[in-house]
Amino acid sequence: MRRRRKTPGWPQPRQGHLSLDCPAPSVLPGHPFHLTLTGAWEEIPAPRPHHSPADAAAHHALVIARNITATLTPADTVLAAARINTVLGRPTDLPHLPIRVIWAHATLTADEEALAATLRHQRHRHETEQRQAEQSRLLAEARNLRTTLMSDPSLALAYWFAAAPHAIDENTVPRLELLHRSLAAYAPQGRWAQLARTLHTFAETLPDDAKNDLIETAAVLADRHGQHTTAEAIRNLQSTNPAETVQHRP
Repeated sequence: MRRRRKTPGWPQPRQGHLSLDCPAPSVLPGHPFHLTLTGAWEEIPAPRPHHSPADAAAHHALVIARNITATLTPADTVLAAARINTVLGRPTDLPHLPIRVIWAHATLTADEEALAATLRHQRHRHETEQRQAEQSRLLAEARNLRTTLMSDPSLALAYWFAAAPHAIDENTVPRLELLHRSLAAYAPQGRWAQLARTLHTFAETLPDDAKNDLIETAAVLADRHGQHTTAEAIRNLQSTNPAETVQHRP
């Protein structure tokens, strides 16, 4: 009779505890937390057990803890510990490994130098945000002034007079005209303001009937493009003298 060979069963699962003391990075380089991590782990029955289950469990817990602390300042010890313990406080099977971290608990502390560095970092960040806000405000004011100057140079002159009346002299208007021409060269929409000024200069020498004819021509163009409200507004610029008013073109 042939005898059956006995096959060995799966190895008996092991279990153990975590007990770690080490630094954990913070968002401030050179100013880490001090991390104390405790916990428990166990093996999941498997035909091929892990050679170092304690190291695998410790690595899993440390990676989670360090990833959380690296996003916070040393002043956030309570918040960081709460986040770590929220994740590690429940049983977790390690991916692709026959090991389970049953629980883990973290305690974090920070030294005085790290706390002082946190205050300096927060002060610097606040000052940077204030500078950026001021720069944005000044840029917005510059854009508004450019838009005003391109659309109505006389309004820009009035603003200039109100803001700095001592700076107004006989050279103010030539300087304003030079600034207007310079802006028109760089602003994509500036050519339309420049065209309006050119037409204004051209029309100054025309008789009233020719001015009305020019206005009517612009109104007809607006009508052709479906801008009837604009056309009506243009026609309202014509002379109010009936003898000088030109009949609307078809």
